[in-house]
Amino acid sequence: MLSEILNIHVAITGLSAADNPYPGLGIARSLRYTNEFGGSISGFVFEPLSNAAYNNAVFDRIYLVPYPAAGHEALFDRISEINRKHPVDVIIPALDSEVLVYTQIEKRLNEIGIRLLLPPVFSVKQSSKNLLYEFGLKHGIVVPETFILNSAEEIRPRSSDTGIPFLLKGVLSDARICRSVEQGESEYINLFDLWGYPILMQQHIAGEEFDVIALADKNSETAGALVMKKSGLTDKGKAFAGVTVEHPALIEITGKILKCLKWVGPVECEFVCEKESGTPYLIEINSRFPSWLYLAAESGQNLPLLTLKLALDIPFESLKSYQTGKLFFRTVTDTELSPVKLMELAAFGEVHF
Repeated sequence: MLSEILNIHVAITGLSAADNPYPGLGIARSLRYTNEFGGSISGFVFEPLSNAAYNNAVFDRIYLVPYPAAGHEALFDRISEINRKHPVDVIIPALDSEVLVYTQIEKRLNEIGIRLLLPPVFSVKQSSKNLLYEFGLKHGIVVPETFILNSAEEIRPRSSDTGIPFLLKGVLSDARICRSVEQGESEYINLFDLWGYPILMQQHIAGEEFDVIALADKNSETAGALVMKKSGLTDKGKAFAGVTVEHPALIEITGKILKCLKWVGPVECEFVCEKESGTPYLIEINSRFPSWLYLAAESGQNLPLLTLKLALDIPFESLKSYQTGKLFFRTVTDTELSPVKLMELAAFGEVHF
């Protein structure tokens, strides 16, 4: 079965690598640096300055595609155009904002020979930040108390429920720790300007932070999962350093989440284990791989490679173990590029390396 994935054409999205890197480069590296994959890798980007796409040791070509806000019809038309020139076998969307758009065109993409491994629409909606607390209550999964805010004026009365400090979150991304009501009122405005309505207010749990990266097969069974303990955080709470650890309880909870949601495909579950009790609180579910996923491949779980096998219905073995004590640190690497390549992408919508 190995030959079935050696020569396929994979397209990967999510290729910005600024202060909060997207997962696409990690997905591509996981495929490029394994002997089981020898095919071609294309990057789908929204604009020419998507810097991670210019890693020509990993990518063979780059294509401009519409932003998710343009709608699923515009995306399908553009992918169809690309597919006529260079047939695509599998697409791996790497951004939360794209997953729902791709699910709307998955059947039509299948009809032109393109496979994906995506959760159903209802699964993504159930896992959204504004419904996560209710999901936890329904299925016996501990989630910090969360409220939807209609205005900044609601922060003061709600702070008696959440306590101080508390978290404010945009519905799609971003989280701010607020250590006073006044700071919360200011951050509410900042988050609303960036992400719009709704803004979520959540109980802050003090403790150690963990991420679980996982992959669910088409029966919502766990095909692979790995736990990373965060050891270095940016000012936005994103991990720039971490270490693989053994934590069976978090693997078990993640498996339960996948079954309850009837999940299919990549997922990241974020947890905080409360400082005093050790109780795991589910903080967030993300419907894609995290940006640190190359750590998983280096630790013995190449989940992007397994994604290809699942998408193409190739027989596979679930990944049960991984190397613990494996560290990752996010660093900065400059890439030198001819300006001609940038101009080609801007002018013609594609560039080849």
